[in-house]
Amino acid sequence: MSHLLRDMLDRIVNGQLLVIDLTHELYTGMPTYPGDPPFTHEYVKVGRNYGESTLSKISAGLHSGTHVDLPRHFVPNGATAETISPSDFIAYGVVLDLSYKRFGEPITREDLEKFGNKIRQGYVVMLYTGFSRAWGTEEFLYNWPYLDRSGADYLIERKIRAVGIEALSIAGWPGKEGYPYPPRVARDDVAYVHYKLLSNGIYIIEGATNLDIALSKCKDGEGLFIFTPLKIRGAEGSPVRLLMMCETK
Repeated sequence: MSHLLRDMLDRIVNGQLLVIDLTHELYTGMPTYPGDPPFTHEYVKVGRNYGESTLSKISAGLHSGTHVDLPRHFVPNGATAETISPSDFIAYGVVLDLSYKRFGEPITREDLEKFGNKIRQGYVVMLYTGFSRAWGTEEFLYNWPYLDRSGADYLIERKIRAVGIEALSIAGWPGKEGYPYPPRVARDDVAYVHYKLLSNGIYIIEGATNLDIALSKCKDGEGLFIFTPLKIRGAEGSPVRLLMMCETK
């Protein structure tokens, strides 16, 4: 083992480096974006004695739970999971405390400019609003704080690697036929935010949680993020195990 990797492992073991799980559990009946396929997990067989195996299966949309949007999601002929280097999904970054934003409010250029010295080229920028506490409620399905056009444009100018949010979409809720929830944004705003970010090489992480823990325990709210998608041929997105490794305060 290299000295560098051994030192990192030792620091994790002795608690100098924390590994924080920013991922929601996947389970039958979990919240999913309105209209997306539901997530289901069921056992095909259950081993009850020595020598017997257990086997289960899942059915899900690729944007279930904590997940990453890849270019093909909104960019015609954009890159898909199997074509992107895994190193793209390991990057240093920061959690921004936007907890003053109320549910349903936009996150704007003006909001992000307050953190200009923390938003750097190649960074993962995680937007903490506290919205993950609404997980499991009806409000979680439509009334999240969202990135607006001006905020997306600002992050593109800063040339970041990825942006993350606690909601199941980076853009606002545009309304959907068959659902009573009032729209928060125009449909074209949703397309604009996704397309502009993804077409400029910025991955979108949605459905994050525990960002409050990262802010309270990580030095300067910064750390190394790992958000590798499953290597599904042609996939425009994927559930991820979103991890943050950081130095303690």
